[in-house]
Amino acid sequence: MNKYKIITVIIILLFPVISFADEQKKTLRIATYNVENLYDRYDNPYSSKDSRVDQNTSPKPARELYALSKVIKSINADIIALQEVENRGFLNEFNSSYLRELKYKYVVLIEANSSKTSRGRGIDVAVLSRVPVYSATTFQHHKFPLNKKKNSKATFSRDFLHVKLVPENFPEINLFVLHPISKLGGVYAHYRRIAEAKGAAEVVIKELGKENDPWIVIAGDFNDSPTSESLKYYLNIPGMPLKRIPAYDSKKKEFTFYSKGDSYPPSILDHILVSKPVENALVSTTAEIWNDKTAESASDHRPVYITLRNGK
Repeated sequence: MNKYKIITVIIILLFPVISFADEQKKTLRIATYNVENLYDRYDNPYSSKDSRVDQNTSPKPARELYALSKVIKSINADIIALQEVENRGFLNEFNSSYLRELKYKYVVLIEANSSKTSRGRGIDVAVLSRVPVYSATTFQHHKFPLNKKKNSKATFSRDFLHVKLVPENFPEINLFVLHPISKLGGVYAHYRRIAEAKGAAEVVIKELGKENDPWIVIAGDFNDSPTSESLKYYLNIPGMPLKRIPAYDSKKKEFTFYSKGDSYPPSILDHILVSKPVENALVSTTAEIWNDKTAESASDHRPVYITLRNGK
């Protein structure tokens, strides 16, 4: 076989790989996942709640860490928003030990309100990304009215983390990650979630109100249903309406929270909201929920993800 034939054979063999790689660059997957109590094995001497079974802050068992990594690998998102992570150090360790092949070069976690108050569980929101991060901004100190009483102010239960990402072949993406207070807080928590939604709308308007057609994604465990009052405030931000992308698993089930006790039944609590430009770039009009058996042993939530396509 002469050298020209060899070169031809190599090109033919490599063509599917080159085509696949080119196709991969044209898509972008964004996920959200409440990883349920991703606590490390180290005791924090400055916290009376750390590493305690009775406070539900004991280290996440190795079998659950393995299951968690298996689910995250299966999703294979380019950008994944996380909730219930104790600290950046442990997230770095988990990333390097369990997720190395996913090549999440960018790890974002800013310790926020849940880690700094006596009522908090020491859990934060975070982002893992293969896509370059331009900036990360915490709004943990942003204050907004809690109710109609004078001087009644509140802050986000955890944070309203704003991460700007600059993916190749796509416009800049403004990802906001949140995790409002649980429904277990009853009536107070209901109105607190509404107040946080209004506060989030203030942040989005202030940060992006002057931009033309920004790519916005708000993702996380909202602790509320698609038809809840709090979701309405996120979806109807003045001048920047968002759309919730309906999500289904392979069996057309919609719940994202497993009920492991009697607190409340399986529910749709995890959502991805997008601006019009992002909606227009969706590969599918619906989001996906990962639902293999491993997911149930990894967390009490199921991950939700969307895939975008660059029209260029």
